[in-house]
Amino acid sequence: MSSKTIHYVSLYSPDDVLTRQSELVEEFYIQSACPVFNHKTSRVFVGHSPRDFSLRVDRTEDHNYLVCPEPELLEFDDDHLNSPKPVVQIKFPKFLFWTYDDDVWWEFLDHPMTSYTNNFIAIGGWFNLSNWARTNSLAVTLVDETKPVIIKKGDPLFRTSFHTPNPDDTIILKKETDPEMVKEIFNKYSANNMSRDWRPKLFSKTKSESKCPVSFLFK
Repeated sequence: MSSKTIHYVSLYSPDDVLTRQSELVEEFYIQSACPVFNHKTSRVFVGHSPRDFSLRVDRTEDHNYLVCPEPELLEFDDDHLNSPKPVVQIKFPKFLFWTYDDDVWWEFLDHPMTSYTNNFIAIGGWFNLSNWARTNSLAVTLVDETKPVIIKKGDPLFRTSFHTPNPDDTIILKKETDPEMVKEIFNKYSANNMSRDWRPKLFSKTKSESKCPVSFLFK
């Protein structure tokens, strides 16, 4: 068994929090004695809301209208808003992830509590993080458009996990906290991401000559 390190920075707020899911399970729950359960939850991280937030959708006969006191914290267009279930992207919490290890896949997952507590389900996906350093995207679909989405500070919003060729690898999450380094990393990441060179690498095996997927950060 070896360890793989995932580096990340918080881009929205210093209050952005990622918590290892195993740390959120109380010891008295019976599943905490199951090695299968513990193996999985120790490799899954939960993203929490750094703030209170709300939105709602008003539907007319031919269009949906988004009502939100802080629309600058959302991204959406008519196609997504008027899909069978309205879809919007929430801009927080926001993390940039990268790794120097080969063939580490990043998976973005919904959290089971949001459909019950917050009236949304996060839209998931995965790709080879070793080939493409990037930020998370919290796109959500409303469960019941007749009701508002209500988020409270500290609510779990999504889960993320990291997969390696050896599922028994330990995952280490390492946060970059230096403000100047965070600014430099994000600026260079943004410039590089505009090139779209990452598209062919999304699901391909990491090539040895491209071992450092964020070498552009240090040139």
